[in-house]
Amino acid sequence: MQVYKGLDIITNKVTAEERAQCAHHMLDFVDPLVRTYTVVDFRNKALDRNKLPIVVGGTNYYIESLLWKVLLDTGVSEFM
Repeated sequence: MQVYKGLDIITNKVTAEERAQCAHHMLDFVDPLVRTYTVVDFRNKALDRNKLPIVVGGTNYYIESLLWKVLLDTGVSEFM
């Protein structure tokens, strides 16, 4: 939920002061009214720099998408 713009209070986002102390990524970049955002989008953006992401908090669904690629629906059947 912290990826969504404007949901600071309900998602308990870090403050501007806390963000100034160290780099935070993937906060406030999705408009909740215009764009649909999926776990596949999250995984792709988290891994697109070829660096190990450090994830603090969040739901298991999104964390597991980083750990086990098999959990994602790629649209290609492995049984063909």
